[in-house]
Amino acid sequence: MSLRFGILGLLSKWEASGYDIKKEFDDVLSVVWHSHLSQIYPELNKLEKEGMIKSKVIPQAGKPDKKVYAITDNGVEALQNWLLTPPEPPKIKDTFLMQTFFMDNIPADEVLLQLRIYKKEREQRLSRMKKNVLERLKSIQERNVMKSRILMAFAVLRRGLEQEKQYIKWCEDTIKFVESCKYLWDKQEEEEIDPASNVLQNDNSEIASFKEVEDIFLDYFAGLIEEE
Repeated sequence: MSLRFGILGLLSKWEASGYDIKKEFDDVLSVVWHSHLSQIYPELNKLEKEGMIKSKVIPQAGKPDKKVYAITDNGVEALQNWLLTPPEPPKIKDTFLMQTFFMDNIPADEVLLQLRIYKKEREQRLSRMKKNVLERLKSIQERNVMKSRILMAFAVLRRGLEQEKQYIKWCEDTIKFVESCKYLWDKQEEEEIDPASNVLQNDNSEIASFKEVEDIFLDYFAGLIEEE
């Protein structure tokens, strides 16, 4: 549902082609919403059929004609109603966090490798975002313009930068966390389960106690779970 309002929001200030809209989703709105051209064009068709937007074809010399879209009064009204409606709490879908939850099923060294690989991917994403922000900042400085749309766009970009930095820090902290508790994977391998009773067949000396890792846990969660 948010894709259509993202499109309406972009068209609320300028006319744009499907390619232009996709570029904005890639450069700025990727911070909050990822979308493919295969999703954008069908949504543009729906919005036009519903009277939310309209289109026109612009001839181009030496190139295929260009189809551009503009918002209608009905589209403006729908966008404003959406902006004034409190959003639902986010429904999080994070594949890597889901994978992390079940990484007790692979060796500790492989867990650390996956965390380091993903940390590198997020660092690369942060680098691209920083470059995008600097390019846009340079552009508005050179043009010496400021609008409310630019202001709010940079607010979203800042949040995106913060999120990437937080994710990278989580990777770094979790790598240290796992490194400090690698022996738990070794103990797990020593455990044998009786298939008939599903009971662990090992003596208590092979089971780690929370006291062994309490300081590590408290350090890992420092500043996050204390009551305010």
